[in-house]
Amino acid sequence: MQIIEEFTASKRNNPALNEDAIFHNANYIAVIDGVTNKSTKGLWSPSPGVQARETLTFALRHANKNFNAYEMYAFLNECLKTRYQDITYFRDHPNDRLQVNCIIYSVAKQEIWFFGDCHCLVDGVYYNNSKQIDTLLADLRSFVYQANHYQKVSPLAEDPGRQAILPFLELQANLANTTSEFSYLVLDGIGALPEKIKIVAVADAQTIVLASDGYPVLEASLAETETTLQQLRQDDPLLVATFKATKGFTSKLASFDDRSYIKFTL
Repeated sequence: MQIIEEFTASKRNNPALNEDAIFHNANYIAVIDGVTNKSTKGLWSPSPGVQARETLTFALRHANKNFNAYEMYAFLNECLKTRYQDITYFRDHPNDRLQVNCIIYSVAKQEIWFFGDCHCLVDGVYYNNSKQIDTLLADLRSFVYQANHYQKVSPLAEDPGRQAILPFLELQANLANTTSEFSYLVLDGIGALPEKIKIVAVADAQTIVLASDGYPVLEASLAETETTLQQLRQDDPLLVATFKATKGFTSKLASFDDRSYIKFTL
């Protein structure tokens, strides 16, 4: 196994605020993506996403090399749970929890495990694990933007769609790890939804790319992936047309989200 290239960057141009992380040792390679802060309580410094990615990085360093996907899932959730002093409070306040997605390659099992909505390339074949709720809210945001800007010339910096979906973004945590139609898996130390773990066998693979969703499109190299991201920023800066998302690029941030990319050979 050989790491070819890796890169992670904060959307705020400050590594200390990066809610993404890349991890690799002899047993696992992973991309970790802390969920964007939707809490107003200020319980975690500098953000719950940063604390969540630090917790998972530490956990992976101590994970049993022979874990299967479900054992790893339970282990990571348990590590997050230990961060809660008042478990009852966090059960009742989902937006205050440590929430994180990750994608992991297991050397022992020769599998890629999706715990949330990160994505990957396996010998050029694309795999993702998108959430139905994200597609719904991205479409709603695009609708609001287009309805407000149809046949109008107005600054692209305006984003009425984001404001429209903010209440729903705050609500969606209520459905995390539930059996609802719009449920989704996220590591948060509280709930569990193992039936939504996605597993891809890669025993015969040669080259793998793992990435967070800060890269909407994955290419065979980091340079190509960055070029595609910058082209998207030029063509669809609010991410309401070519690639619909729940937020877009702004002049204040380096990108629309933190981003991580690692390419390796087996």
